[in-house]
Amino acid sequence: MKPIILSITCLILVFSACKKESTDSSIVVLPQGPQDSITSFMIYLDDMVDSTTTIANYTDIDGPGPKRPTFGGFSLKKNRNYEVSFRIEDETGVPVVLNGKIKTNAKDYRICINEPLGITVSAKDSDGQHVLGLVNSLTTSSQTGNDYMTFTIKYQKGVKNGQCDPGIVYFTCTLPFSVL
Repeated sequence: MKPIILSITCLILVFSACKKESTDSSIVVLPQGPQDSITSFMIYLDDMVDSTTTIANYTDIDGPGPKRPTFGGFSLKKNRNYEVSFRIEDETGVPVVLNGKIKTNAKDYRICINEPLGITVSAKDSDGQHVLGLVNSLTTSSQTGNDYMTFTIKYQKGVKNGQCDPGIVYFTCTLPFSVL
């Protein structure tokens, strides 16, 4: 009797542990995102007319910890062209500048900037096929005012298509700014 119960129990375990894999090819499983924390996000806006540099920053010294981030807004001039670049750091342990990691793995990342107040932004760098966004051209219009600019780093491993939509949000911050 014991061998029959043992056999039935083994068969139940084997068949309950097996299940058919999904054949639905429309399901896209995104890989886990980067493990670094961005504690310092510096934005450099170089005015292409008068060669001045405006610096904006977002700092979160403990990463995703309980301390609130600090940030500084910025001002731009109307009807100007700017080159926008970044310094991205993880200072939760030994400080690491993440720009090189993002550039080396450019096929997996996209940095996006929204375009309020008539501003246009276009990335000047790429992974060879799709834009990256570590260096951008930003042009202000004749429109002046105050608004918010959002900077987002997307981790797009396996789904990058040149757009900002696909992928996992690795980092995002929204900073106040004005166009004078």
